[in-house]
Amino acid sequence: MRLSEPAVDRSAPALGRSGGALTRRELSLGLLAAVALVWINAYICRDLWSHPTAYMNSMHGFWIALASRAGDSWFHPVWWPYWDMGIPFEFTYAPLVPALTAAWASLGRVSDSLAFQSVTGVVYCLGPLSLFAMAWVLTRAPGASFLAALFYSLTAITNLIVPDDRFSLAHFWDARRFYLLTVWDDTPHAAALALLPFAILFLVLSLRERRFRYYIPATLAIALMAAASQFGIIDIMLAALCLLFVFRRHDYGRNIAVTLGLGAFAYALVAPFLPPSLWSAIAQASGTQPGGGFSLGSITGIAVVALGWALVWRYLPRWTTDWTLQFFALFAYLTASIPILFAWMNRQFLPQPGRYKFEMELALSLLVVFGLRSWFLRAPRSLQVTSIALVVAFAGEQIVSHRKFAKIVLQPRDETETIEARTTRWIAQNLPGARVMLPGSIAQWADDFAPIPQFSGSSWSQAASQVQQRGLAAILNSGPRQALAWLQAYGVSAVATSGPKSQEAWKPFSQPAKFEGLLPVLWRADDVTIYQVPRRSNSLAHVVPAGSIVKSAPRSTDDVSAIEAYVKALDDPSAPAAEFQWQGRNRILIRTSAAAGQAISVQVSYHPGWHAHSGKRPLSVKADGLGLLWLEPDCNGSCDVQLDYDGGWELRLCRYLSYAALLLLAGVVVLRAMPRR
Repeated sequence: MRLSEPAVDRSAPALGRSGGALTRRELSLGLLAAVALVWINAYICRDLWSHPTAYMNSMHGFWIALASRAGDSWFHPVWWPYWDMGIPFEFTYAPLVPALTAAWASLGRVSDSLAFQSVTGVVYCLGPLSLFAMAWVLTRAPGASFLAALFYSLTAITNLIVPDDRFSLAHFWDARRFYLLTVWDDTPHAAALALLPFAILFLVLSLRERRFRYYIPATLAIALMAAASQFGIIDIMLAALCLLFVFRRHDYGRNIAVTLGLGAFAYALVAPFLPPSLWSAIAQASGTQPGGGFSLGSITGIAVVALGWALVWRYLPRWTTDWTLQFFALFAYLTASIPILFAWMNRQFLPQPGRYKFEMELALSLLVVFGLRSWFLRAPRSLQVTSIALVVAFAGEQIVSHRKFAKIVLQPRDETETIEARTTRWIAQNLPGARVMLPGSIAQWADDFAPIPQFSGSSWSQAASQVQQRGLAAILNSGPRQALAWLQAYGVSAVATSGPKSQEAWKPFSQPAKFEGLLPVLWRADDVTIYQVPRRSNSLAHVVPAGSIVKSAPRSTDDVSAIEAYVKALDDPSAPAAEFQWQGRNRILIRTSAAAGQAISVQVSYHPGWHAHSGKRPLSVKADGLGLLWLEPDCNGSCDVQLDYDGGWELRLCRYLSYAALLLLAGVVVLRAMPRR
């Protein structure tokens, strides 16, 4: 048997064994199973809808801040001034979960925190439900589909293969998925994964039936996955690859064309939040982490996965001719290979490979249950009955255990009395409008409590400026001289540190006391200290000699010679003062005076979407070596400069592409709904 022609007819598969529409009995059993799954998961996590739990060691505040402060940023390019000295709103995070949170808070008239938890609860319940729906429709086996979804709901099979901590059989029973959503940070990732079974189902129907009635929901499911998390894009690509392999070989061309067409249209729908420059930023951010970039070891990892794929593909038809089981096996192999390769061989070819244990759990749940199904169906009746009884008993224990754990985890907590909230309130009251550097969880939660302009605060995984991230590392880990130079160069007026006794969750400063005696103390409470950073002016605009602009990015965190020369120019008392004023989020007004040979340095992140003019005269906006804006005003005396942000050609083009795709989609739906003659 040749590898390219497995000994099975991979014809366009029917849905289940019989194909055709669902019978009334099948529909009744399926709906009953769906209701049971929703009840089980909602029973476990029901406290998410009743009171805030305020886990500050998470990024929950990050998404809540996006929901509460986005305004109309979803619909047109808007500058986000709160994190990393300002970034395009599209670079903050995938929009689906924050947008749903904002909608829930508005429609339900609840707090943004409770709205976020409510969205998390829906995502937690939707995951097993969508898994069941996909498996049920594809296999026509409601019992096995229900067991697979139940297995996924109540166990953590990845802890037996790539455990989060030390290996223990007891960790198999952990409420891992619940913990990651409610205590840690994976609601957007879980949302994408919860939509994946729907995308797979409609992709199968699209490839099998080739009808618009399936193309449209397939496209929408893929687009929503991409809007939930960048993991969603990789997930659907992995699933599509597995599906293409189990479909008939001589249909590969058409199947690939349909798959690529659906993916391209889905991308067009969400293009504003996935511009090419964002992908570049994600790749650069991944490369800065230890072992995170693509390397020669990544090629080795791909080769190992390819070899395993070839072996599975060759011998899989000897185990089963059921295309759904073949798909489950291929998908389980592919998703499991990513975290296993990382854990066992320290090789990776995708960013954050350990987080694909989420996908691995879903895929293995399908493979385990449907892999044992044929054995179960051949077993004696007595063994079938006792096996079901054992599963029911274990499930009952797990439901009770998960619920007890959830009651402990989801205790009511008042986020307004945390150190994160208290620090933010003091800054908002005493340093209004000033840029501050905040540590760890305080930075992640600050803008949930008040609109604080921060030096940091964003998600490192898609940071727009790696120079700024280098500066952040210097402030956290370098000596006081280097840290102070970076702070002053980036227009930071105050820096907060968190000591070992602080309630701040992550304590990122390697030497939290390094500013003691060097900088004036503004506020201190519970081992969190806010220091004043000396600056000539709190303005973010400065007139400096053009030669003092930092020309190239510092090579390391301690490479501060050019930075110190720039800071010296900022502090020059003979330089003209510059008034800096925000007029909304997309406009800056600078009033100053300048002469030949002088430049205006603006301590706001550079982006090609910024444009400047003085009167009716356009000015060229440039990026310095620190990733900040600067321009040559070409003035001789009084000079007013206005900067306007429009997203630049890339983000505008992505918006136009999205609007065109939405119009086309609406037109297709209307035309398909119109009666034919």
